[in-house]
Amino acid sequence: MNVECLSYMNPLEYGGGGEMITRALINEGEARGHTININSVRPGIRTKSRDTDLFWLVDVFNFPQTLRSRGAWLQFSRSWLEHIADNAKFIHMNNAYVDVCNLGYLPCSGNAKTSCDHKSIANISRNIALRDFSKSCFAMDPLVKKIFMQSALNVYLSPLHQSVIEKILGSKGLAKSLIVKPTVDSNLFYNQNIERDIDYLFVGVIGEAKGLAEMREKYADKDIHFVGKVAPGERLDFGVYHGSLPYSEVAKIMNRAKNFVFLPRWPEPQGRVVIEAAMCGCNLITNDNVGATSFPFNIGDATNFIGAAGEFWDVVEKLGM
Repeated sequence: MNVECLSYMNPLEYGGGGEMITRALINEGEARGHTININSVRPGIRTKSRDTDLFWLVDVFNFPQTLRSRGAWLQFSRSWLEHIADNAKFIHMNNAYVDVCNLGYLPCSGNAKTSCDHKSIANISRNIALRDFSKSCFAMDPLVKKIFMQSALNVYLSPLHQSVIEKILGSKGLAKSLIVKPTVDSNLFYNQNIERDIDYLFVGVIGEAKGLAEMREKYADKDIHFVGKVAPGERLDFGVYHGSLPYSEVAKIMNRAKNFVFLPRWPEPQGRVVIEAAMCGCNLITNDNVGATSFPFNIGDATNFIGAAGEFWDVVEKLGM
């Protein structure tokens, strides 16, 4: 198949959890002989093919919240998305909630209302960046509904991820769905059976949505270590901070940890780091907002998701025929 992939963030250049999943699926698709052309907003790449068999939309609405980042002023053309939705065969993949919410980290945690409690006409700079001066829930946008309803397949990262999006949109009329199993490399993330000299570990963006306040309350006086970027405006005033480590080093520090703490406020779409930590043998301390733990199998056992990327393409190839 000739596949046109529209991904707001180019998954071959960015290293977030969602981009890593998309990249693994692209690699598998190319290994199976498919041609996959990347179209992205960051950086701006546009490819054209006259022989497209399938469009693959990935987080096509992903508006950064500041004027400095150019927000919604830098985006896929709405007319192009409308054209694909109305005239082409396409699948739609969600790595987060950006295609149902144009605010950061789903502030309502999925308890959406027609009029959003988290939008304000007083937040002028953000409203300009988003090109949105209304209080309406972004999920009410007709194009959002159209994409979710007219897609040949809606792809999610966990059972929790799917249930939250369907709660926001209402499941009636939505397209067929597929939950992608984890695509974590078991050759890198495994239990090395070394001494565990760290009591508690967190890896990820350190901020409100990821549960910073609760970790401060519960672990400020304990041996807790942090790896990752501190979110803008946040303050990490406890624990041991290791900064952002190279991805190859994350498995090593996970193998040093007895417990992996992940207590997000928002419904984490998957939480790849939780799966990685489980594979490294950490005891998991989580809550009900972790998509990774909503899978009906042991996420610490990589044999439970062998061939995940292949399963994705098995379904997609049938759609492309």
